[in-house]
Amino acid sequence: MDPLRRVQSCTGDPAEADALLREAGGRFAFSRDPGSDFSFRVNQVGDEGVAVGVYRIDGEWQSDGEFDQFGVHGVFSGDYRWEIDGDRDSGYATPFLSRPGHELFGHGDDLTIVNVYLTPERLTEVARQVYADDRLDPAFESPRPVDPQRSLAMLQTLQVASEYVLSGMIEHPLVRASLFHQLAVGVLETFPLERDGRRAPVTRRGEADVYRRAKRFIDDCLSLPITLGDVAAAAATDLHTLNAVFRSRTGTGAGTYLRQARLAAARLDRRSEPGLTDAALAARWGFASEDRFRRAYQSAFGATEGV
Repeated sequence: MDPLRRVQSCTGDPAEADALLREAGGRFAFSRDPGSDFSFRVNQVGDEGVAVGVYRIDGEWQSDGEFDQFGVHGVFSGDYRWEIDGDRDSGYATPFLSRPGHELFGHGDDLTIVNVYLTPERLTEVARQVYADDRLDPAFESPRPVDPQRSLAMLQTLQVASEYVLSGMIEHPLVRASLFHQLAVGVLETFPLERDGRRAPVTRRGEADVYRRAKRFIDDCLSLPITLGDVAAAAATDLHTLNAVFRSRTGTGAGTYLRQARLAAARLDRRSEPGLTDAALAARWGFASEDRFRRAYQSAFGATEGV
């Protein structure tokens, strides 16, 4: 995987905050002196393709600028009003999308916001996996979500992403790979694409081939930071067909199969290395926390087995 890059700092100087915003990936500036109660805190982690940032900006302020990446933004406290291409709205409780080449104006007051940035290259890579179309270059019609259900799901994903940043779990490669892929797919599903992917129906023989290729790839690469997009690419299909094939064959989606396979591997590790802690097993096999690993393990193998 690409090396991680972290931006973590706090300042009460708007000029220093501008520099931190630029370091975090945006051509941005605070356009009005925010006053003596202004403070700016950022904790952002990412690689060359995806970054997750948790920002706390106190005081009332305005900003304007644009990003080189796609950005999805979720406001979790305070007030924030955005304007993109003349479209205006509040950012609270509804995520919005910023796009390269589209200037973003913001007016905030005592704000906590989670920003996820994806380079066009990374989002294109995932979009081509999801829709099995090597010519697809994703472009979006609007900064607004397509419906309330997807809006809520995206906010929940942003909340989880912020928890991973603050807890340090994002440092673990399997956790990070899964999260970054989930965020990219979430952007594609949450905001209206100018061109929807088209999926050809799969035959019964083709279904068997997809399942065989996908299962072999998962089993061979289980300890690596693979995503469902990687599995779909290895199986020469799109993400939706991959899940449909696994549900047909196993009764669960491909993500559940991958998680169960990693739990089985953790079970073998526990038996061969009795000194391993739950925290070490969680990190090794891509679970976001020791508690989530323990609950999944107990659900899979029973409450009394080794946990």
